[in-house]
Amino acid sequence: MAWDLTRSRSRIARFMTTVPQSAIDVRTFDQAYLAQRVRDVQARGKKLGLDEATIFAVPRNRAILVDGVHVYAQLLDYHDQMQDQGRETEASHKRVLQFLHLHYSASDRIVEQFEAQRVDYHGPRLHAVLVTPVGDERQRVLRAVAFAVALKETVEAAGQNIGGARLRTRVRIGIDTGLAVAVSSGRGADKDPLFLGSPANYAAKLAEGDRPGIYLSDRARAVLGEPAVGWVSERSAPLAADRQYGFANEGYGQAQSGFDPTPTRSRVLAAVRALQTDLDLSALTSPEATFRFHRHEPPLRTIDFEQLIPSRSVRMGLASVFADLSGFTAYVDACIRGRRIAEMTANLHVIRGELAACARDDFGAKKVRFIGDCLHGLVAVGTRVATEPANTVDAAVMLSGGLRSSFNLCKATLPNIRDLGIAIGSEFGETPISRLGIRGDRSVRCASSKAVSTSEAIQSDLNGRQTALGPSALANASAAVRRVFGSGPVDDLDHDRAVRVVTPALAAAPAKSAALSSGLLISQGTAAAASVREQGSGRHA
Repeated sequence: MAWDLTRSRSRIARFMTTVPQSAIDVRTFDQAYLAQRVRDVQARGKKLGLDEATIFAVPRNRAILVDGVHVYAQLLDYHDQMQDQGRETEASHKRVLQFLHLHYSASDRIVEQFEAQRVDYHGPRLHAVLVTPVGDERQRVLRAVAFAVALKETVEAAGQNIGGARLRTRVRIGIDTGLAVAVSSGRGADKDPLFLGSPANYAAKLAEGDRPGIYLSDRARAVLGEPAVGWVSERSAPLAADRQYGFANEGYGQAQSGFDPTPTRSRVLAAVRALQTDLDLSALTSPEATFRFHRHEPPLRTIDFEQLIPSRSVRMGLASVFADLSGFTAYVDACIRGRRIAEMTANLHVIRGELAACARDDFGAKKVRFIGDCLHGLVAVGTRVATEPANTVDAAVMLSGGLRSSFNLCKATLPNIRDLGIAIGSEFGETPISRLGIRGDRSVRCASSKAVSTSEAIQSDLNGRQTALGPSALANASAAVRRVFGSGPVDDLDHDRAVRVVTPALAAAPAKSAALSSGLLISQGTAAAASVREQGSGRHA
């Protein structure tokens, strides 16, 4: 199936009625909201822990304005785990999953101890937010620094004491504070909680870079009485160690919330001991015994993350696609200032719903997650035994065109988003897919490879009109695709243009091209896959 104007327009209309702006319940996270949340959880016989977080379980028709402190932690040595002597192998992919499995689990134990809310993991990055004590920004920032110090030391100690040199990593942490909007969608293993607004976005940017340490925004520094430093770059120094520990010690003195003033070192040791007790140590000392891979026959949309565990993971050649809304953080901040949070929330539900449906239903792709306003999806063409690289790249180009056409329809239909754009980057490569960390609903969907990292990096360098392919995708692409993408990003690649790029011969014949555009013909990639399936053989990517 291909993208279709009528079908997309119908979906958008349906999404608009599912979560209309008039039905959005906008709340402010305050002491009353927190008290009610605790009562609701206790009424179900539970306690307010990681799986019942105060922010995590946000209904689809609700948006919560939250004054909180956002913490992004980046595992700096993640990419070194991904390759053996300059190339990705099954063994290196087992090692990188082992690396993430350990550090996700280590981080979650510190999250629990500091009453933080773990929003999500994405590759080597953790996003957490501290929302208590309500009404005291200084104490929240102090607690965030204490949390950052303990998190950094726990991750470093876990890598050294449990995994040895193979799993050791340095850590870089960014912290910002301010108003953001919490929303959520999905269920079970596909939940997508997120915070929208500049604090989350800026904390993520502070965590980018190659130098370890804890980096505070000027807003967070002002709260603590620290001097402003401007934009933090690779030339900037992190918060000095003596200041980190001074603030961390202050951050423990929160009697109003009954916060336990246990020293950082004791908390770190306790977390590492819990890991040694709770984790299956064979997963850390012998990944061969625990991480086992199989291929998944395309379409990838049939992958069920709830069925994936380390010993039942997927690994195969595929295309990773990142599609990020350009200008959305500024739009969110404007909506917060203008009290248009319901409008923004309703628009986001429609946009995310349509992009996900386009990827899944029109192109057979698998959504890994939404990272804020960015969709990460996977697509492949092939058989149970082999991926067909050229046709998979064709599928990524077609998917990119469909996503842009769907987004353009959203822009034409929804209010006040005409200035937004969408940047789309794709890369091809062998990629493992699994579910890691703490078991249950809060386990982490994971697709981790050079293709994933490269497609995300490509997307981040594009403007809202551009689509681009990575070097491996170009190397495996058809001559027609290389002619168009070989000189760099392509502007305004919607579905119709993607059809002309992928199937130039068909596009030259008006009748066939019209049939293809309306979805009456199967894609070139799917046809090739059918041919390979009939032959019963094919080459591995």
